[in-house]
Formats: sequence, C-alpha cells, structure tokens
Amino acid sequence: MQNRWKIDDVLGVWPLDGLCGAWGGIAAGIFGQKALGGAGGIAFMPHLLMPGMAIAVALAGSFIIYSVLKSTIGLRLDREEEFDGADLSVHRITATPEREPNW
Repeated sequence: MQNRWKIDDVLGVWPLDGLCGAWGGIAAGIFGQKALGGAGGIAFMPHLLMPGMAIAVALAGSFIIYSVLKSTIGLRLDREEEFDGADLSVHRITATPEREPNW
C-alpha cells in the first residue's frame, strides 16, 4: 500500500499503527458479537466510528503541523544536500561504516 499510494514512511508507522490499529478496533466490534462467538455486550458502531475519527484527527493535526513547518522553515533539502543524502548533509554520518568520511 505504501508503494501504491506513494507514502514516504521509512518506519512503517502508517501500515503498522494506522491500518493494523484501525483493523483491531473494527475487528473487536465484529468478533465481540455473540453471534460470532464473542462475549457480547459490544456495540459495533462505536468500533467502526472511532478508528475513522482517530484517523481524521491525525490527518488534520498532521496537515496543520506540516503546513506551519513548510511555510516557516521548509521541509526539503536543497538540491546538493538532497543528492548527497540527509545522512551526510544533516547528520554527518553514513549508513555504511566503509563510506564514513573523515571529518
């Protein structure tokens, strides 16, 4: 899904916490029903609405924060820094020890 939607998520937070968490909330509402072997006493609609509301709040908050950051300090490196990579340009480290520069 990350590749199809072109989501740049290095740590996999969206698939792990977003999708799996949403499915866990919805699944609790589905499989908690007595008809499906659950203990019962579970309302399905809150389990359907709350993950959607949590995703909406996260999207809105992220949009606001990233909009402020983009307009104040910017989110992209310049072309040369982007070519070198953020490891070298920002952190002054490399991903592989054999390419470690002598600063």
